Amino acid sequence: MVRATLAGLCGLLLTASLLGASKTSAQTPKPVAYSNGNTSFTLVSAKDGSLRRQQVADMVAGLRVMNYYPAANGWTLMWTNWQPAVINSDFAKIRNLGANTVRVIVFPTVFGWPTVSSTMAARFADMLAMAAANGLGVQLTLFDWWGGYSEISQSRAWLSSLLQPYRADPEIRMVELQNEVNPADAAQVAWLRALLPTLRSVMPQTPITVSVSGTEGPAGFTQLLSELDGAPLDVADMHYYGSEGSAYGWMLAAKQAAGSLPLFVGEIGDAVTDDGAGLQAAELDQAYWYQVVFAAARAAGVPAPAPWILNDFEPTAIPGGSTPEQYDFGLYTTAGQPLPAAAVVRDAFTGQPSDISNLDFSLAGENGLPMLWSTSLPAQGVLAYDATVGYQHPGSVSLSATQLSPLGAPSFYLVPVNPAISGQLWNVNVWAKGVDVNGTAQLALAWFNSAGEFLGNSNSPALQQGNPGWTDLLVSARVPAEATSVQIVLKSYDVAGTVWFADAQIAVSP
Repeated sequence: MVRATLAGLCGLLLTASLLGASKTSAQTPKPVAYSNGNTSFTLVSAKDGSLRRQQVADMVAGLRVMNYYPAANGWTLMWTNWQPAVINSDFAKIRNLGANTVRVIVFPTVFGWPTVSSTMAARFADMLAMAAANGLGVQLTLFDWWGGYSEISQSRAWLSSLLQPYRADPEIRMVELQNEVNPADAAQVAWLRALLPTLRSVMPQTPITVSVSGTEGPAGFTQLLSELDGAPLDVADMHYYGSEGSAYGWMLAAKQAAGSLPLFVGEIGDAVTDDGAGLQAAELDQAYWYQVVFAAARAAGVPAPAPWILNDFEPTAIPGGSTPEQYDFGLYTTAGQPLPAAAVVRDAFTGQPSDISNLDFSLAGENGLPMLWSTSLPAQGVLAYDATVGYQHPGSVSLSATQLSPLGAPSFYLVPVNPAISGQLWNVNVWAKGVDVNGTAQLALAWFNSAGEFLGNSNSPALQQGNPGWTDLLVSARVPAEATSVQIVLKSYDVAGTVWFADAQIAVSP
């Protein structure tokens, strides 16, 4: 999509501001194309029933959403420090990632209460126009940083003041009444029950939802549904910030909690955190986390989750401050440079899954360990990366002077990109050699259930003792019925000498 010139953009924004207030429900909607250009979004049926449910499910399946704030102006500052040129440029970047929708959050405290101010109404209209100009729809989140749950009449007035001009606009793909609600808060739930019918009446042909946090998860959403007691809801929106190994089991649980509603995972994210391996390794860890979580969603039949968030935040970008990691969830740096996770998200949004799992041990961090692989019980041996030893090319991991304890054996392990699906046949192999091997060195598949409980290992034959040359160690095993996660484990115990592992491969079949 060609980016508008500055002069063209200014004209577009002025036109949008003039027209926004005059929009009526009689306006004929213009569908906005998906990113692949083959399908169009249209308004869904205004009546509850099978047609509406199917249309909403189809729409959710096609969403490719990016959560958004400008790098320098997070949360309320996006609206008070209004910078349309920055927002327009970021929207173009979102489109280039393969997204077709941007999530935008609004705040009653800055928009005017209970009537939206003319200034904020104009900025809101300009935002919608910029999104449309970049081929994006908008997922709208209302009532953020707000808790006046006794003010029901004012809430209804504010909602109508903001959205009445857009009741027939397909550019607004979905409206979330509030972000990450607490199903145990009686006042908040009563407010939701009162406001959801109002939102449905104001936006009758736009899917509506509320979200629960990653902490609340599927169990929280199940509780919320029971508390809402029949209030209209089109989409189950849950957020996920858990470990990559738990992602597939969580997706299955979230689908079950959603019931008859289509599931939309409205936030996923992982901060770039340097744990001593260096910034490059930390950035690759983030990218790999996204690969595993997107693969888990695909395997569970869940539409593409929405990354949190486009940009890292500058030091003063979050009003009131926050914990440090909140600044480092972006797919782009504050200077606008893409991180490795940006390419992973683009691949996922455009249907081109990728794999950067370092199975050939070609990448090492500043801590002298292989990137993406983790260590278990490293105090029970000497675990290292060896850049000089390899099977097909230099690069391997080594374990020396290893010991067994009641806790287990020291090892390197990796959560593979694709999840373990019950009944699949996994064939995994790795090349190994050793010096003074007088104990056990082998490859294993460690199986876990959705609660993270260890179910057992499938082990390869042990490496021959003595001074064996390169040997192909193979595990061939069916995924246990209860398993939802697996780890590739390279372990050694009671070996006085050294064992090297190199060039792992994974093949999965039904």
